[in-house]
Amino acid sequence: MTLREHANRETVIGTSLLGLSYLVMLAGVITGLWWVFLVGAVGSYAMDALLLHRFPHLAKLVQQIRLGITPRTLLRQLMALGLLITTPNVTSTGIGLVLLVFLALFGLQLVCGVAARLLRTRRKLPVVTRNIDLASLRIPDSPPMPLVREPMTRLLPLDIFLVVGAVAHVATGRLWLVTGGAAVSLVVTVLALVLVGWHLRRALAIPGQEKVMQFTQSWLDAYRPEVVLYFSGSADSAYQVNMWLDVLDRLDRRVVVVLRERTIAAQLAPTRLPVLCVPAATDLMALDFGPARVALYPANTGKNIHMLRNPMMRHVFIGHGDSDKVASINPFSKAYDEVWTAGRAGRDRYDRAQVGVRLDEIVEVGRPQLDEIRTDTAPNAVRTVLYAPTWEGWTDEPGNTSLIDAGPALVARLLAADPPVRVLYKPHPFTGMRSAAARRAHKRIVDMIEAANRRAARTEPDPRPLAELERRLADFDTDNGSTDEAHNSREEGRSAPTAVADLQSLSTEWHRVYWDGRADEEHLVIQGPRPTLYSCFNQADLLISDISSVVADFVATEKPYAITNCEGITHSEFQTKHPTSAAAYMLLPDGEGLDSALAAVRGSGPDPLTAERVELRTYLLGPSDEPSQTRFAAAVDDLYARTDAQVRAVHEVSTEADAAAV
Repeated sequence: MTLREHANRETVIGTSLLGLSYLVMLAGVITGLWWVFLVGAVGSYAMDALLLHRFPHLAKLVQQIRLGITPRTLLRQLMALGLLITTPNVTSTGIGLVLLVFLALFGLQLVCGVAARLLRTRRKLPVVTRNIDLASLRIPDSPPMPLVREPMTRLLPLDIFLVVGAVAHVATGRLWLVTGGAAVSLVVTVLALVLVGWHLRRALAIPGQEKVMQFTQSWLDAYRPEVVLYFSGSADSAYQVNMWLDVLDRLDRRVVVVLRERTIAAQLAPTRLPVLCVPAATDLMALDFGPARVALYPANTGKNIHMLRNPMMRHVFIGHGDSDKVASINPFSKAYDEVWTAGRAGRDRYDRAQVGVRLDEIVEVGRPQLDEIRTDTAPNAVRTVLYAPTWEGWTDEPGNTSLIDAGPALVARLLAADPPVRVLYKPHPFTGMRSAAARRAHKRIVDMIEAANRRAARTEPDPRPLAELERRLADFDTDNGSTDEAHNSREEGRSAPTAVADLQSLSTEWHRVYWDGRADEEHLVIQGPRPTLYSCFNQADLLISDISSVVADFVATEKPYAITNCEGITHSEFQTKHPTSAAAYMLLPDGEGLDSALAAVRGSGPDPLTAERVELRTYLLGPSDEPSQTRFAAAVDDLYARTDAQVRAVHEVSTEADAAAV
């Protein structure tokens, strides 16, 4: 079942149960049967809990149609009063007590909700940080997140004690039962208010926005950054900046990572670099980055303009992967002082596109992320084929992805191959986000792989070693939802110097255990952050993919790769249009051409494209006579020196002009 199908099913079932609970309560009021009303009330409270903790999508939906927690609570309370009123043996004292306590609860909950909002506002700093000591800001520990995150969804159901007491009063006629329920509801609500008030009082010690920004400027003045890694993007694009963190960490320069979205800050990979997230444009543009002379941009987004306006730096687009896609020749790139590409292919791509980027502004720096890629293959008993299609994209142009037109047919042929091969299927994280056809193709492939493994009756590996490693890896994630952003920023300013190295060691061990625990013949569907794409490269003898940066990266291995031509043009036209396919085994959507690719990796036939792959690697990624990290660092140093000299020259001219004016 796809995620969308699951969400639709959740919506239908959840909405039906929610509506049924209120109908049952109404039936209890009409018939005067207290136990019927109680069943409906318990069901409604259970649905409140499920909407809060298990069905967030459905909770948003019912909120949009004005059935949020507040109207649901009021409706339940009205029906509870209706049950009291229609019951002959209930006194006016009992009815008045329930009504009075409902009003008191509403007032207390309102005050508590306002206090919780004030608490959230006070603790929401204008910046989010990592690896920056915030001790001088005196940030107290985080309050309990259930009380400050959507507090009314927690507070309003506290009337359950009063409602149950009212039903017990109807059933027995004993007033003390409703009195006791009322007392419990009032006490727990008052306790919640006291707790929120206490945390609000503590939060008043946190400096205001102006002082926090003064602290931020003081930190920048003391740190004196030289290079800025700047990133802005949607919540699902954090990988675009994460891929550069280790590269920048290895520079012999003071680097600061500047982010614009709090969601990206929460998803940023562990790093030793100082991280400064400044959501407000006015706050960012007021900061002085001092001696920083180089700003690097992994993505083209509108918010880049807030850093591009800084004349003390030279601004460089470094991207998040080279490919023949249109995104790699975005006309926005002409806004930067320089564009850095991996190899000559990137230069030629801009030259052909004529989008306003001058050739003298393009610098070839290699692809530092690929320096650790292996050119050999893991010693498996059978050959391994990695199928890693890209996603469907935002348009319906043919050839965006092979998944829809060719994916199931390709995988079916691979699963039936003789001699057998092992299939690793790693779809793009965005697969199926826009296209229902892509979702269906993905599901068919997953079903085929699972069926093939069942037929082979393979024994599942012991999950305990991986589970323990995943638990230890999770310990490095300070943003687990139990504490707020300010608390996390404070704690991450005190992180141990060896934390990143320890995490990398754990990740390496996780990958070793994962791959060692899989049979050489076991087909795998690989989704999520682990195993990484590059670890799949090291397992694969052959890659099948589409026109994307995955192909350009895999070329670094110099191992065979295949591309499916789904554009309805000849292979020759396809390879002319997409230079990254120049050394590929070309496939048709029905899988024609696959036998030649498999023969090359099995050694049962010649591999005529070996020399072409070596030549293409140099063309796409630059020469391999020195590590790309060295070339990248040299480019940073060269640009820094040139920019700093220019800034100093301008300053000297300005100083002389001021002196002459005096």
